[in-house]
Amino acid sequence: MLVLGLFVFVAMLFVAGLAIDMMRYETERVRMQGAADRAVLAAASVRPNAPQSLSARQIAEAYLTAGGISASLVNGRIEVVESETGRQVTVAPAGRMPTIFMRMLGVNSFDMATPARALEAMGEPPDVEVVMVLDVSGSMSAMTANGLTRIENLRIAARDLVEELFDDTEPGQMAVTLVPYDSWVVPPAGFMTHFPNFPSGNGACADFVAWNDATDSLNAHFTRHSCNTSSWRLVRPYLHDYASAVAHIDNLIASTTTSIDLGVRFGAMFFDPTIRPAIEQMIDNGDISPLFANRPHDWDAENVIRAMVLMTDGENCCFGRWDSRSPNRSTQDAQTVAACQALRQQGVLLYAVAFEAPAGGIDMMQQCASSENHFFNTSGEGIAEVFRSIGSHIQTQRLRLTL
Repeated sequence: MLVLGLFVFVAMLFVAGLAIDMMRYETERVRMQGAADRAVLAAASVRPNAPQSLSARQIAEAYLTAGGISASLVNGRIEVVESETGRQVTVAPAGRMPTIFMRMLGVNSFDMATPARALEAMGEPPDVEVVMVLDVSGSMSAMTANGLTRIENLRIAARDLVEELFDDTEPGQMAVTLVPYDSWVVPPAGFMTHFPNFPSGNGACADFVAWNDATDSLNAHFTRHSCNTSSWRLVRPYLHDYASAVAHIDNLIASTTTSIDLGVRFGAMFFDPTIRPAIEQMIDNGDISPLFANRPHDWDAENVIRAMVLMTDGENCCFGRWDSRSPNRSTQDAQTVAACQALRQQGVLLYAVAFEAPAGGIDMMQQCASSENHFFNTSGEGIAEVFRSIGSHIQTQRLRLTL
């Protein structure tokens, strides 16, 4: 038994060491990608406060240095292409991260590359619609290694994200919709009255019948349910500035269980032009700025960027949503994947963040993300950098799509 115990102990050390090295790799990758995105964003764009004496290459180098990326990692990997129609900047930092524990298995280092490219072209800047689908379930009250709870770390990270998004954008160009989810998603007061297939009766919350289509949401079929309608739980559509977004982010609280499928599907509605009647009513009521009249944009509208930031610290596990019936996680998982696929089919960029999540949550975020570079597995110490990196990447997309 002693020999068996020693073998088990060594195996546990290997597994724990692998997890630590992989987390170190992911943290460093996110940091490098964020620095690369910010570098090309600054170098490709002509900003009012940019020193005119610096070239695009020098600006990129300065941002990379400030981001902690040494010259050796970018030597010969900065490319600037100037033309009559615009400027394209590409950087491709690459390096090698030494391992600590995996050396015992003969793996001494991990190769790492974080390329980024931005293009600023002539023409009007695009409109950007971002939907933040944030897990506020009860597990978000857990303490993390940096001495803050998960919900406290989320508030900080979400504030950083919206600051990045609203930086250097004209009024009306950037719209941020905040979708907190736990067991339910709570729509704005009166919002569901515009949906002809929302049943009459009691209860403010809705569950979807179909999950594989992000279009024609106004005519979707629902079931109706009672839920807690505290004001902090409400979906906040089309926030137009940093101050209004932060005011709602700071009110988020951790409560109840997790329905990732509902979070994604409700968030998807705010890209769908068929819900305009509900948005117009909120504009008339003074709940949304008139800058967002005729939103959401048509799916085939040009010069529009749509992005969803999906975050969870858990996995589908909603014991309150089906009343006395046993929950079926596999059903929720399938609904989540179907909703994510529907969004990707419409060209929505889907950034998925697993925040100290279990294996089921990590797998779900990987399946939802637009690509492996849009998936992030992070901790309390890293989530703020992840959200800043996402914000920079969305801003980079703005430059790339101004053709």
